[in-house]
Amino acid sequence: MANLPIIHKTREDDVLECFLYPKFCYALNTDNITEAQLNEEIARYYQEIAPYTTDYIWHRDALVFRPRTKQAMMLERILDNSMVIEDYQTVAHIYATLHFDEDIGDEWFTVFLIYKLTKVFDGLVARLVDSDGEFLLIEAANALPLWANPETCQDRVFIHDGLLHIIREKGKSFVNLLNNINRIPQNSRVSDKVQSILNKRIDIYPEEICKRKHKARAFLPEKAASILRQEPGLIGPIIRTICHSDPFERKVCRAMRYFPPEQRTMVNVKMTKCLYALASHSRYTGDPRTGWNLPPATSSKYNAYVLGVKIACGLEMLVARANEERRKRAKNAAGIDNEGKSISNEHSLNAFLSRLEASGYFKDLLEGSQEREKLSVIAKDYFLKHLNLDDTLLHNDKTDAEKVLEAWENIQTNDVEMYAQDEGTLSPADSDSWLNIDPAQLEMLLNQQWGNSKDKKHEHEPLSLREKVQAFLNQNSDIDGVQFVEGQSADDNTRHDPDDNGRIEFDADVFDSTLRDILDLVVPGGEGEFEGSSEGSLGGDDEDKGGEMDKYMRLLDSQLQAELVKEEEHIDNKHTDIVETNLMESIQGESGGSGPTGNIIGGPIRRLMHLQLQSPTKVPPDLQS
Repeated sequence: MANLPIIHKTREDDVLECFLYPKFCYALNTDNITEAQLNEEIARYYQEIAPYTTDYIWHRDALVFRPRTKQAMMLERILDNSMVIEDYQTVAHIYATLHFDEDIGDEWFTVFLIYKLTKVFDGLVARLVDSDGEFLLIEAANALPLWANPETCQDRVFIHDGLLHIIREKGKSFVNLLNNINRIPQNSRVSDKVQSILNKRIDIYPEEICKRKHKARAFLPEKAASILRQEPGLIGPIIRTICHSDPFERKVCRAMRYFPPEQRTMVNVKMTKCLYALASHSRYTGDPRTGWNLPPATSSKYNAYVLGVKIACGLEMLVARANEERRKRAKNAAGIDNEGKSISNEHSLNAFLSRLEASGYFKDLLEGSQEREKLSVIAKDYFLKHLNLDDTLLHNDKTDAEKVLEAWENIQTNDVEMYAQDEGTLSPADSDSWLNIDPAQLEMLLNQQWGNSKDKKHEHEPLSLREKVQAFLNQNSDIDGVQFVEGQSADDNTRHDPDDNGRIEFDADVFDSTLRDILDLVVPGGEGEFEGSSEGSLGGDDEDKGGEMDKYMRLLDSQLQAELVKEEEHIDNKHTDIVETNLMESIQGESGGSGPTGNIIGGPIRRLMHLQLQSPTKVPPDLQS
């Protein structure tokens, strides 16, 4: 695709990238789009999705939209030394990135939100891609047309008006492609079957938001309980921190300076089921020297005490990490004088401006001109902004630690006393029986997602081997060979997919049925020929020998044997007739006298045979009396 606005780089694992193109970004001159316009649009997006995201517990990152103008993206590429010629054609858009890690539910919740935004805002076109690439097509892979493959669909999948589109046009600019999606959507819209599969995946929202939550009991230090009461969304980074930590990072949990275990209270904690599963399967139960005083494992309160230890230790690690980073920044600021820092920044700025000049950013404008000065001011502002906010933008874990530290510093003693409550007044915790699943439940879940394979086998009567071969031979082959899918003719493929290039598809049921037909064939040969060897299974079991193919092969074998016997008898009779004729002619030629034939059969017999063959007038003189 020409002029793609996508940076082709290796994506991180478990990361979702969102590219939103409002109508004014491609309908107008994209060079004149400002951050202020994009920020106004972002505010409207937040207002639209607020009812769904207000109480939502994110696993790691929250969904944050950022404006991207063409100039800002160009400066970013140059600053990172990753400038590419095609990136000059980039269209201004709104960008969001989301780390969902272990909870793929965050990814599909974001898909739901983007679908909703494209329905509400006229002309909005969106792209969604993760570390697997075009994951929306992966979800609907079984319903895609034959021409849709990774090569033809890369960077060509869009969402518009709540529907999926795949661009097949080539050689057009990206702005024209976006306009075509908006003006003539029927040209790129995929089939209803693909749309229904994706709608089924996201239609579980917003009801799924409540279903994925879990309320658990936790025996927490009072300050920890106060923080979670004020900032319930911090439960995600807290549990992830303790579950992903190593023994070296857990050393700070021995002292528990910020969340001591002496004053604890029983509270209800809300989290997602994924976070609860992570915490439940973490084997860390705190340092025994700290004084957590856990009850016996058989006690009904044991799980609440252990969960409280894990949450408190996660908070302790985050606060200790934030304090350490704060001390490092203060030390670095004190060790570098302002004059030296200014010289270093000025040198970096000059190098940045030199790269801009070489890349054509200033458009060969004269020094001191108004336009050049305007571009120079934009570049310097961006550089200083990037320099000051680099750590904050690139390190999300430090942001979480800073949030926890700020919440800890804002806790007042009266806050803790105000929220202290009796355990008897708490609502009951949710059952965690969903953590354990038996084979029957697993089978049911798999059938809900993928359908019952047994039912699928009986949807259509399977073709016989003869019918399959006949259907295969009736198809026309192209350079890639013949594409045969049971239940789908070549005419159907041509009608629905005129540009089909013969993509290979694999159907497990068809493969299994065909393989069984092949293995049911009876191999010609003497009985017991394969006995005692692994190939003996090719003949099939005794109960399979009465099959239609078996009868046909036996009949063919018997007919062939009969023909061979007839041919052999015919050859023998013909050979006998030739010998007899030659013998008679030889005796006639010798006229009863001596010769090779007479020597073989003897004199008396020779004379007798000659007399029988010849008339009396032709009797040789030596035999006449």
